[in-house]
Order: sequence, then C-alpha cells, then structure tokens
Amino acid sequence: MFEILKLRLQGNSAYRIARKLNMDPPTVYRGLNFAEKNFATVEKMLIELKASGWPMKLPEVEEQIRNRTSHKKKTVTETEIAIKMG
Repeated sequence: MFEILKLRLQGNSAYRIARKLNMDPPTVYRGLNFAEKNFATVEKMLIELKASGWPMKLPEVEEQIRNRTSHKKKTVTETEIAIKMG
C-alpha cells in the first residue's frame, strides 16, 4: 500500500504503478480507492476534534492527568507512613 501511494504521489498512473510493482491494474485501483476512503475518514475525525477544541484543551487535560497522578502518589505515601508508624 505504501509503495502504491508513494508511486502515485510521484505522478505515476495506476497502470504504470501496476507494472512497476508486478501487480494487476485493478489491484492498484482498489488500493488507491481504499487509501482515499481512509484519508477521508481521518480528515473527518480531525475536523471533529478541532471543533471540540482539541488543540486548545490539551494543556487542560494534561494538567488534570498530572493532578490525578500526584494525588494518587500522595495517598500512597500517606498510607505507607501510617503503616510504618503503626
């Protein structure tokens, strides 16, 4: 698949790609159609993420994760101290 896309981006026709890779032209066409559908799906997902504020909200999410992690570490440390103190 990667080789098909690379050759296509270099301007080769599907027929020429098929000959270079020893494939049937219909196989190359199917590969190109499959790639096109996948790119459309990825593009749609990126649009939805941007609409939900993804790049701007990333620092907020990272901060929440850090707070949860640091809270868990404090709880474990306090528990360990309580066990040692008896």
